[in-house]
Amino acid sequence: MITELENPSMYAYIKDGGNALRNIMEHREVFTAPFKAIFGERSIKKVLFVGSGTSYNASIYITDLLERYAHIDAEAAFPTRVDERVLAACGAYKASEILVVGVSQSGTSVSTIDVIRRARTVGCFTVALTNEMDSPITKEADESVRLLTGKEYVHVETRGYICTLLEGYLIALAAGLAIGSVNQDEYDCRINDAQTLANNFDAMIAEADAWYTDHESEFMTLTRSYICTYGINACTAEEAELKLNETFHKPARGYELEEMIHGPHYALDSDNFTFFVAPDSPKADYVERFLDWYRDNEITSHVFVITTGGRSFGSKALSFSERVPEELSPILMVLPFHIIAARNCINAGIDTAERPANRTSFAHLR
Repeated sequence: MITELENPSMYAYIKDGGNALRNIMEHREVFTAPFKAIFGERSIKKVLFVGSGTSYNASIYITDLLERYAHIDAEAAFPTRVDERVLAACGAYKASEILVVGVSQSGTSVSTIDVIRRARTVGCFTVALTNEMDSPITKEADESVRLLTGKEYVHVETRGYICTLLEGYLIALAAGLAIGSVNQDEYDCRINDAQTLANNFDAMIAEADAWYTDHESEFMTLTRSYICTYGINACTAEEAELKLNETFHKPARGYELEEMIHGPHYALDSDNFTFFVAPDSPKADYVERFLDWYRDNEITSHVFVITTGGRSFGSKALSFSERVPEELSPILMVLPFHIIAARNCINAGIDTAERPANRTSFAHLR
């Protein structure tokens, strides 16, 4: 399991990401075996992942993969938007055909625990996905499955986020294998892709860190930003928005790439930062049109592209040398935003390990 850090900090947890991902690959049967059993033995027709903050962002990714690999109706939702009566009575499925997974790293999220309790009451099968196997959420679920994030003593979760993504990727593959929508050869190939990413992740952290250093003075002038992407990286835009807001205290907003055409671009000015998250896929070519538009209209010079496979998008781009399959790219694409948030806070003297003075959290059970 993950070794606890001697001097935990947001930046230290980011730097420990490779170790954490390799741990997940080594111990993946801990969480894939229970899900193989669930999908192999039960007639599950719909899966609902619920979580807040980082857990919700990860759930967007996991449900996308469940639809891709297991060919099953899957949805991510904030806990407060779930009505178990509608879920069980007004949908296309019986309650017993619905799997509700509550994602909570600490196992203490009040609203997520509440959804699991209510969903179980109406007859849905419920799973708590958590790092703390004796936490409150495990008392409410039909089954508890270990989320191998390790304990993060900094409330701004970064290592936990990428761990949840990788675990979700492996769970979706396991579900597909159990159902029969993924054959053994495809399963083995995609497992190999994940192992390669985990093995090379330390080098990718170093690349993102060096990119930050190259543009450090500019990043310290960040005031407000847009994060634009497409496809499976919708979770990356959400996570980048969350981390930049809650740490460096500057407004950020995530957008689907083409939504920038429909209104938001009118709000741009010379102080705005725009980050294009462009994993290696045919749609990455479309980013060039946006970059041309920024240049032609002289909007702002603060334009950055995050991509993979050595693609060239100019001097401000971070082009990871590793070619990563699109389905795994969110694990990598979020790295620069975690590092910007962490290192900007270090430079600004903001301690991300401490809550603001005299402010408690009522989102979690104490």
